Amino acid sequence: MNWRFEYHETLGSTSDLCKIRAEAGEPEYLAIQAFSQTSGRGTRGRTWADPGGNLAISLLFRPAEPMPFIEALPFLTAVALYETAAHFCPAAVGPTPFMVKWPNDLLLDGRKMAGVLIETGGPQGRPWVVVGIGANLTQAPEIPGRRLAALSEKTAAPSAKAFGEILVAQIERWTNILAVQGFAPVRAAWLARAHPVGSRLAVQGCETYITGSFSGLDAQGRLLLTLPNGETIPVVTGDILLD
Repeated sequence: MNWRFEYHETLGSTSDLCKIRAEAGEPEYLAIQAFSQTSGRGTRGRTWADPGGNLAISLLFRPAEPMPFIEALPFLTAVALYETAAHFCPAAVGPTPFMVKWPNDLLLDGRKMAGVLIETGGPQGRPWVVVGIGANLTQAPEIPGRRLAALSEKTAAPSAKAFGEILVAQIERWTNILAVQGFAPVRAAWLARAHPVGSRLAVQGCETYITGSFSGLDAQGRLLLTLPNGETIPVVTGDILLD
């Protein structure tokens, strides 16, 4: 892959600009990074607050087979985030403070440090996928009701540019593994870095709240939740709350 990095001091949203470029026919492997983002977006319509000095980057892909790639993308991106954070925090190797949470959040000491938003579009036969990634490097924003963390709590924070370059290299590595070996090694790497099987958790939807224990991932990456009655169900969407 021959990545083209484009840097901006300030943008409203790296993903919005990346999508505009995608619709205009931009080739894949474009990485747009902003050192300050004023209108960042998270999942389910949430805003992603950026106080400055943190990572805000979006990547453009044009996969030949969209669905297998899109299904695996949250998990390989989460693993790449984990590995990048650990790269800049070698003292954390061992009993690491990092953990991934389904499907693609990175936690530091149980608090969210990084997140991913994946968006798709484009005409049939030439689809695009934009992966927006935000990570708190220097400071975590203060948002009522949210428990957030920053990498600077554990180590001297790297520059957003340096973190972004390593992250893209890790994403490329895992994308190549996916292309050659399929989803199985991505799934195994994600499970090795996630909350352990048996962990108590809850899945909160718009109008639902289901508790149970984590029983792994199925072959499509759906979270498997074992209910108190012993039944195991696949979870496709929802906020995961860890006990």
